[in-house]
Amino acid sequence: MARQVAPWLKFALLAVAVAAVAPACLADTIYLKNGHKIIAQVTREDAKQVVYEIPGGELTIPRAIVDHIEKSPLPAQEAASESSAARPASAREVPLPPSPLAESASEGDSPVIKDGAVDEAYLQRLEGDMRRASAPDKALLLKQAFQQAGAFLVRQGQAESAMQHYSEALKLFPNDLALTLALSYLEVSESHYFEAMDLLLPASDRHPESADILLLLGSAYYGMENLDQAIAAWNKALALHDDPRLRAAVDKAERERAVAGSYQELRSEHFLLRYEGRETEKLSEEVLNSLEGSFRDLILDLDYSPREIIVVLLYPNQAFRDITRSPTWVGALNDGKIRVPVSGLTQMNAELARVLKHELTHSFVRQITQGRCPTWLNEGLAQLEEGATTASLGTTLAHALAAGQLPSLQALEGPFTSLPPDLVGLVYGKSLATLEYLRDTYGMGEIRRLLRAVPSSSDLNTLLQDELRLSYPALEQEVGNYVVKRYGA
Repeated sequence: MARQVAPWLKFALLAVAVAAVAPACLADTIYLKNGHKIIAQVTREDAKQVVYEIPGGELTIPRAIVDHIEKSPLPAQEAASESSAARPASAREVPLPPSPLAESASEGDSPVIKDGAVDEAYLQRLEGDMRRASAPDKALLLKQAFQQAGAFLVRQGQAESAMQHYSEALKLFPNDLALTLALSYLEVSESHYFEAMDLLLPASDRHPESADILLLLGSAYYGMENLDQAIAAWNKALALHDDPRLRAAVDKAERERAVAGSYQELRSEHFLLRYEGRETEKLSEEVLNSLEGSFRDLILDLDYSPREIIVVLLYPNQAFRDITRSPTWVGALNDGKIRVPVSGLTQMNAELARVLKHELTHSFVRQITQGRCPTWLNEGLAQLEEGATTASLGTTLAHALAAGQLPSLQALEGPFTSLPPDLVGLVYGKSLATLEYLRDTYGMGEIRRLLRAVPSSSDLNTLLQDELRLSYPALEQEVGNYVVKRYGA
């Protein structure tokens, strides 16, 4: 559905596109306490959160903002798939097998976890015991300790450290399938596709019966934009074990491949850019230069540099719609790859530069927070980085905040797609105003610390209290006062 949006918001409606095109089979209805509802397939829920599925992956909202859920039954095969173990939200753009990171002992029972950290001395002692005794029971104990340490580190939001521990374990237990799956699962979910390939290619030869190895191999290929190899590996996995999500991934990859044959590519230090036609060549070079400039800016602002090549796809408008299945009002999309429709453009302009930086900010945030960033924080920061301000919306936003007409920040942790159309612009404005307040009051350093703490935090309200000494209601009040002071009520 086409919509008119404020100029500064024109290209801000990005990540929400994925949720906006949920297929009819995702028929559960999540009723929120603010009167809104989300229609999607609920995959997991507990006392703290509700996790639901959209075509791009899984999203999470706090249980506290949910009034009730009306569930529709799934076919038995899909229900089994939906109940699989938790998947890192950072890997929404590629399918993953059930998580192999489950612990064999709880944190309280595991001797490798001491005082809330991995006891490295304990691991060293176990390794020494194994080398001296060369006993199978000593080896098993050490392997279990590494697995418990890795799972603990993932829960703490320390994926890089977890991967280091699994790598050390594989040096001691080369070719072990469980450790190989754990490490490659993390590498793919963290977009370390090249490292994953080094592990998965030989593993696929050693374990041809493992559908999970082939699934991960296909996902690594897909992340590297090697569609032929991705589809081939995924189809081999499907031959071993049918999976509705994987079939959907193959279907999407085949749609992409159908239009990719005529595409050319440019590469730079940090990007692989694909485009169609010689008439787009000059524009593509300018896009690549703009992205590299924005990349440098974001490294300085966010004190982080993504390790992997970022894939950027420039589409004719209709190809963009066909592949992403996004609504007509969506100006661009970041589902792990930056996708931008550019029909009619022959050279860079300020508007395209802004949307590229906005999308690139999402790529940085996704990796920093391991895909767990609340939507208001993610969208507010992306707008801040693209250079947007609340000035054009200030007075209207101030009135809406003063009158309590907008959803709370806690209610905006999940996607914005369930919002009434007349509120979408103001909700994006509130998100931006919140980031403007945080920047002006605490500085970018505090925003960076907030992002880094997201993966290991149980909920954002606790994180806000730990980092800013503010509860959600207190932050709401401060943001409202900030906007009213700037623009009046």
